[in-house]
Amino acid sequence: MIDIAIQIVNYNTKKYLVNCLAGVISDLNDSSISYKILVADNASQDDLRDLEEKYRDVAFYYSQKNTGFGVGHNFLAKKAESKYILILNPDLKFLEPRTVERLFSYIEKGIKDRIAVVGPKLLNTKGVQIWDHGVQDGAFAWFVNKIGGSHWRNDKEGKNVAWVSGGVFMILREVFNQISGFDENFFLYKEEEDLCLRLRNKGYKIMYLPDIKVFHYGSVVASKDKFFDVSNKYFLEKHFGGKGLITYLVISIFNKLKHKFLNKIIYPK
Repeated sequence: MIDIAIQIVNYNTKKYLVNCLAGVISDLNDSSISYKILVADNASQDDLRDLEEKYRDVAFYYSQKNTGFGVGHNFLAKKAESKYILILNPDLKFLEPRTVERLFSYIEKGIKDRIAVVGPKLLNTKGVQIWDHGVQDGAFAWFVNKIGGSHWRNDKEGKNVAWVSGGVFMILREVFNQISGFDENFFLYKEEEDLCLRLRNKGYKIMYLPDIKVFHYGSVVASKDKFFDVSNKYFLEKHFGGKGLITYLVISIFNKLKHKFLNKIIYPK
């Protein structure tokens, strides 16, 4: 069994995928970690034959339709045997040496403490990327999490959080399989929050590691506005709908207002 299966789902993002593959392979040069890279193309218009030729050790798979983020990664997760899975978006750029190795080292040491997922700090052209994780500590974060929302802070130290970004995170395969991977009812957005919430409900920890940094272009596949509301509605119905119709409606309205108005005040662009 290899140490890490590195999974990438591509949809019309070849210009980013080229650099992502080169970056992760370079990052693992001279590492003792055993790994396999798997790429699923979600019926995009990209011609990846040149990449197949260049990277003979990378496994490429092709879907006949765009199945979405979670379905693509669940498919890839069945194609390799490994202790860990590293989820990567193609629009990532490695900034520091030994990024994968440092994620791997942290999660390996944390198994005994029920750490199941680790994720780095994400940067973009504006600096720190907002929403690369959701915090749990603090009264406001506690309240927002309790009603199905999320809260972000520019944390400088590693901590146990509510979730980390699906742009890049490492997860123990055993627990990924235990919860049957991503919920395939999410097409795009919120699936990592759902996965992390299900893990936390089973007593596992999600660790955010801001001392490890990765560049993320973000929103290169589709506009967030196109899919976020549908995914958020399903997330709320799944995890909070049982609290009763009135409570659910209050939660939905609060989160909609927070997303459209309050977030712009707390997290100005």
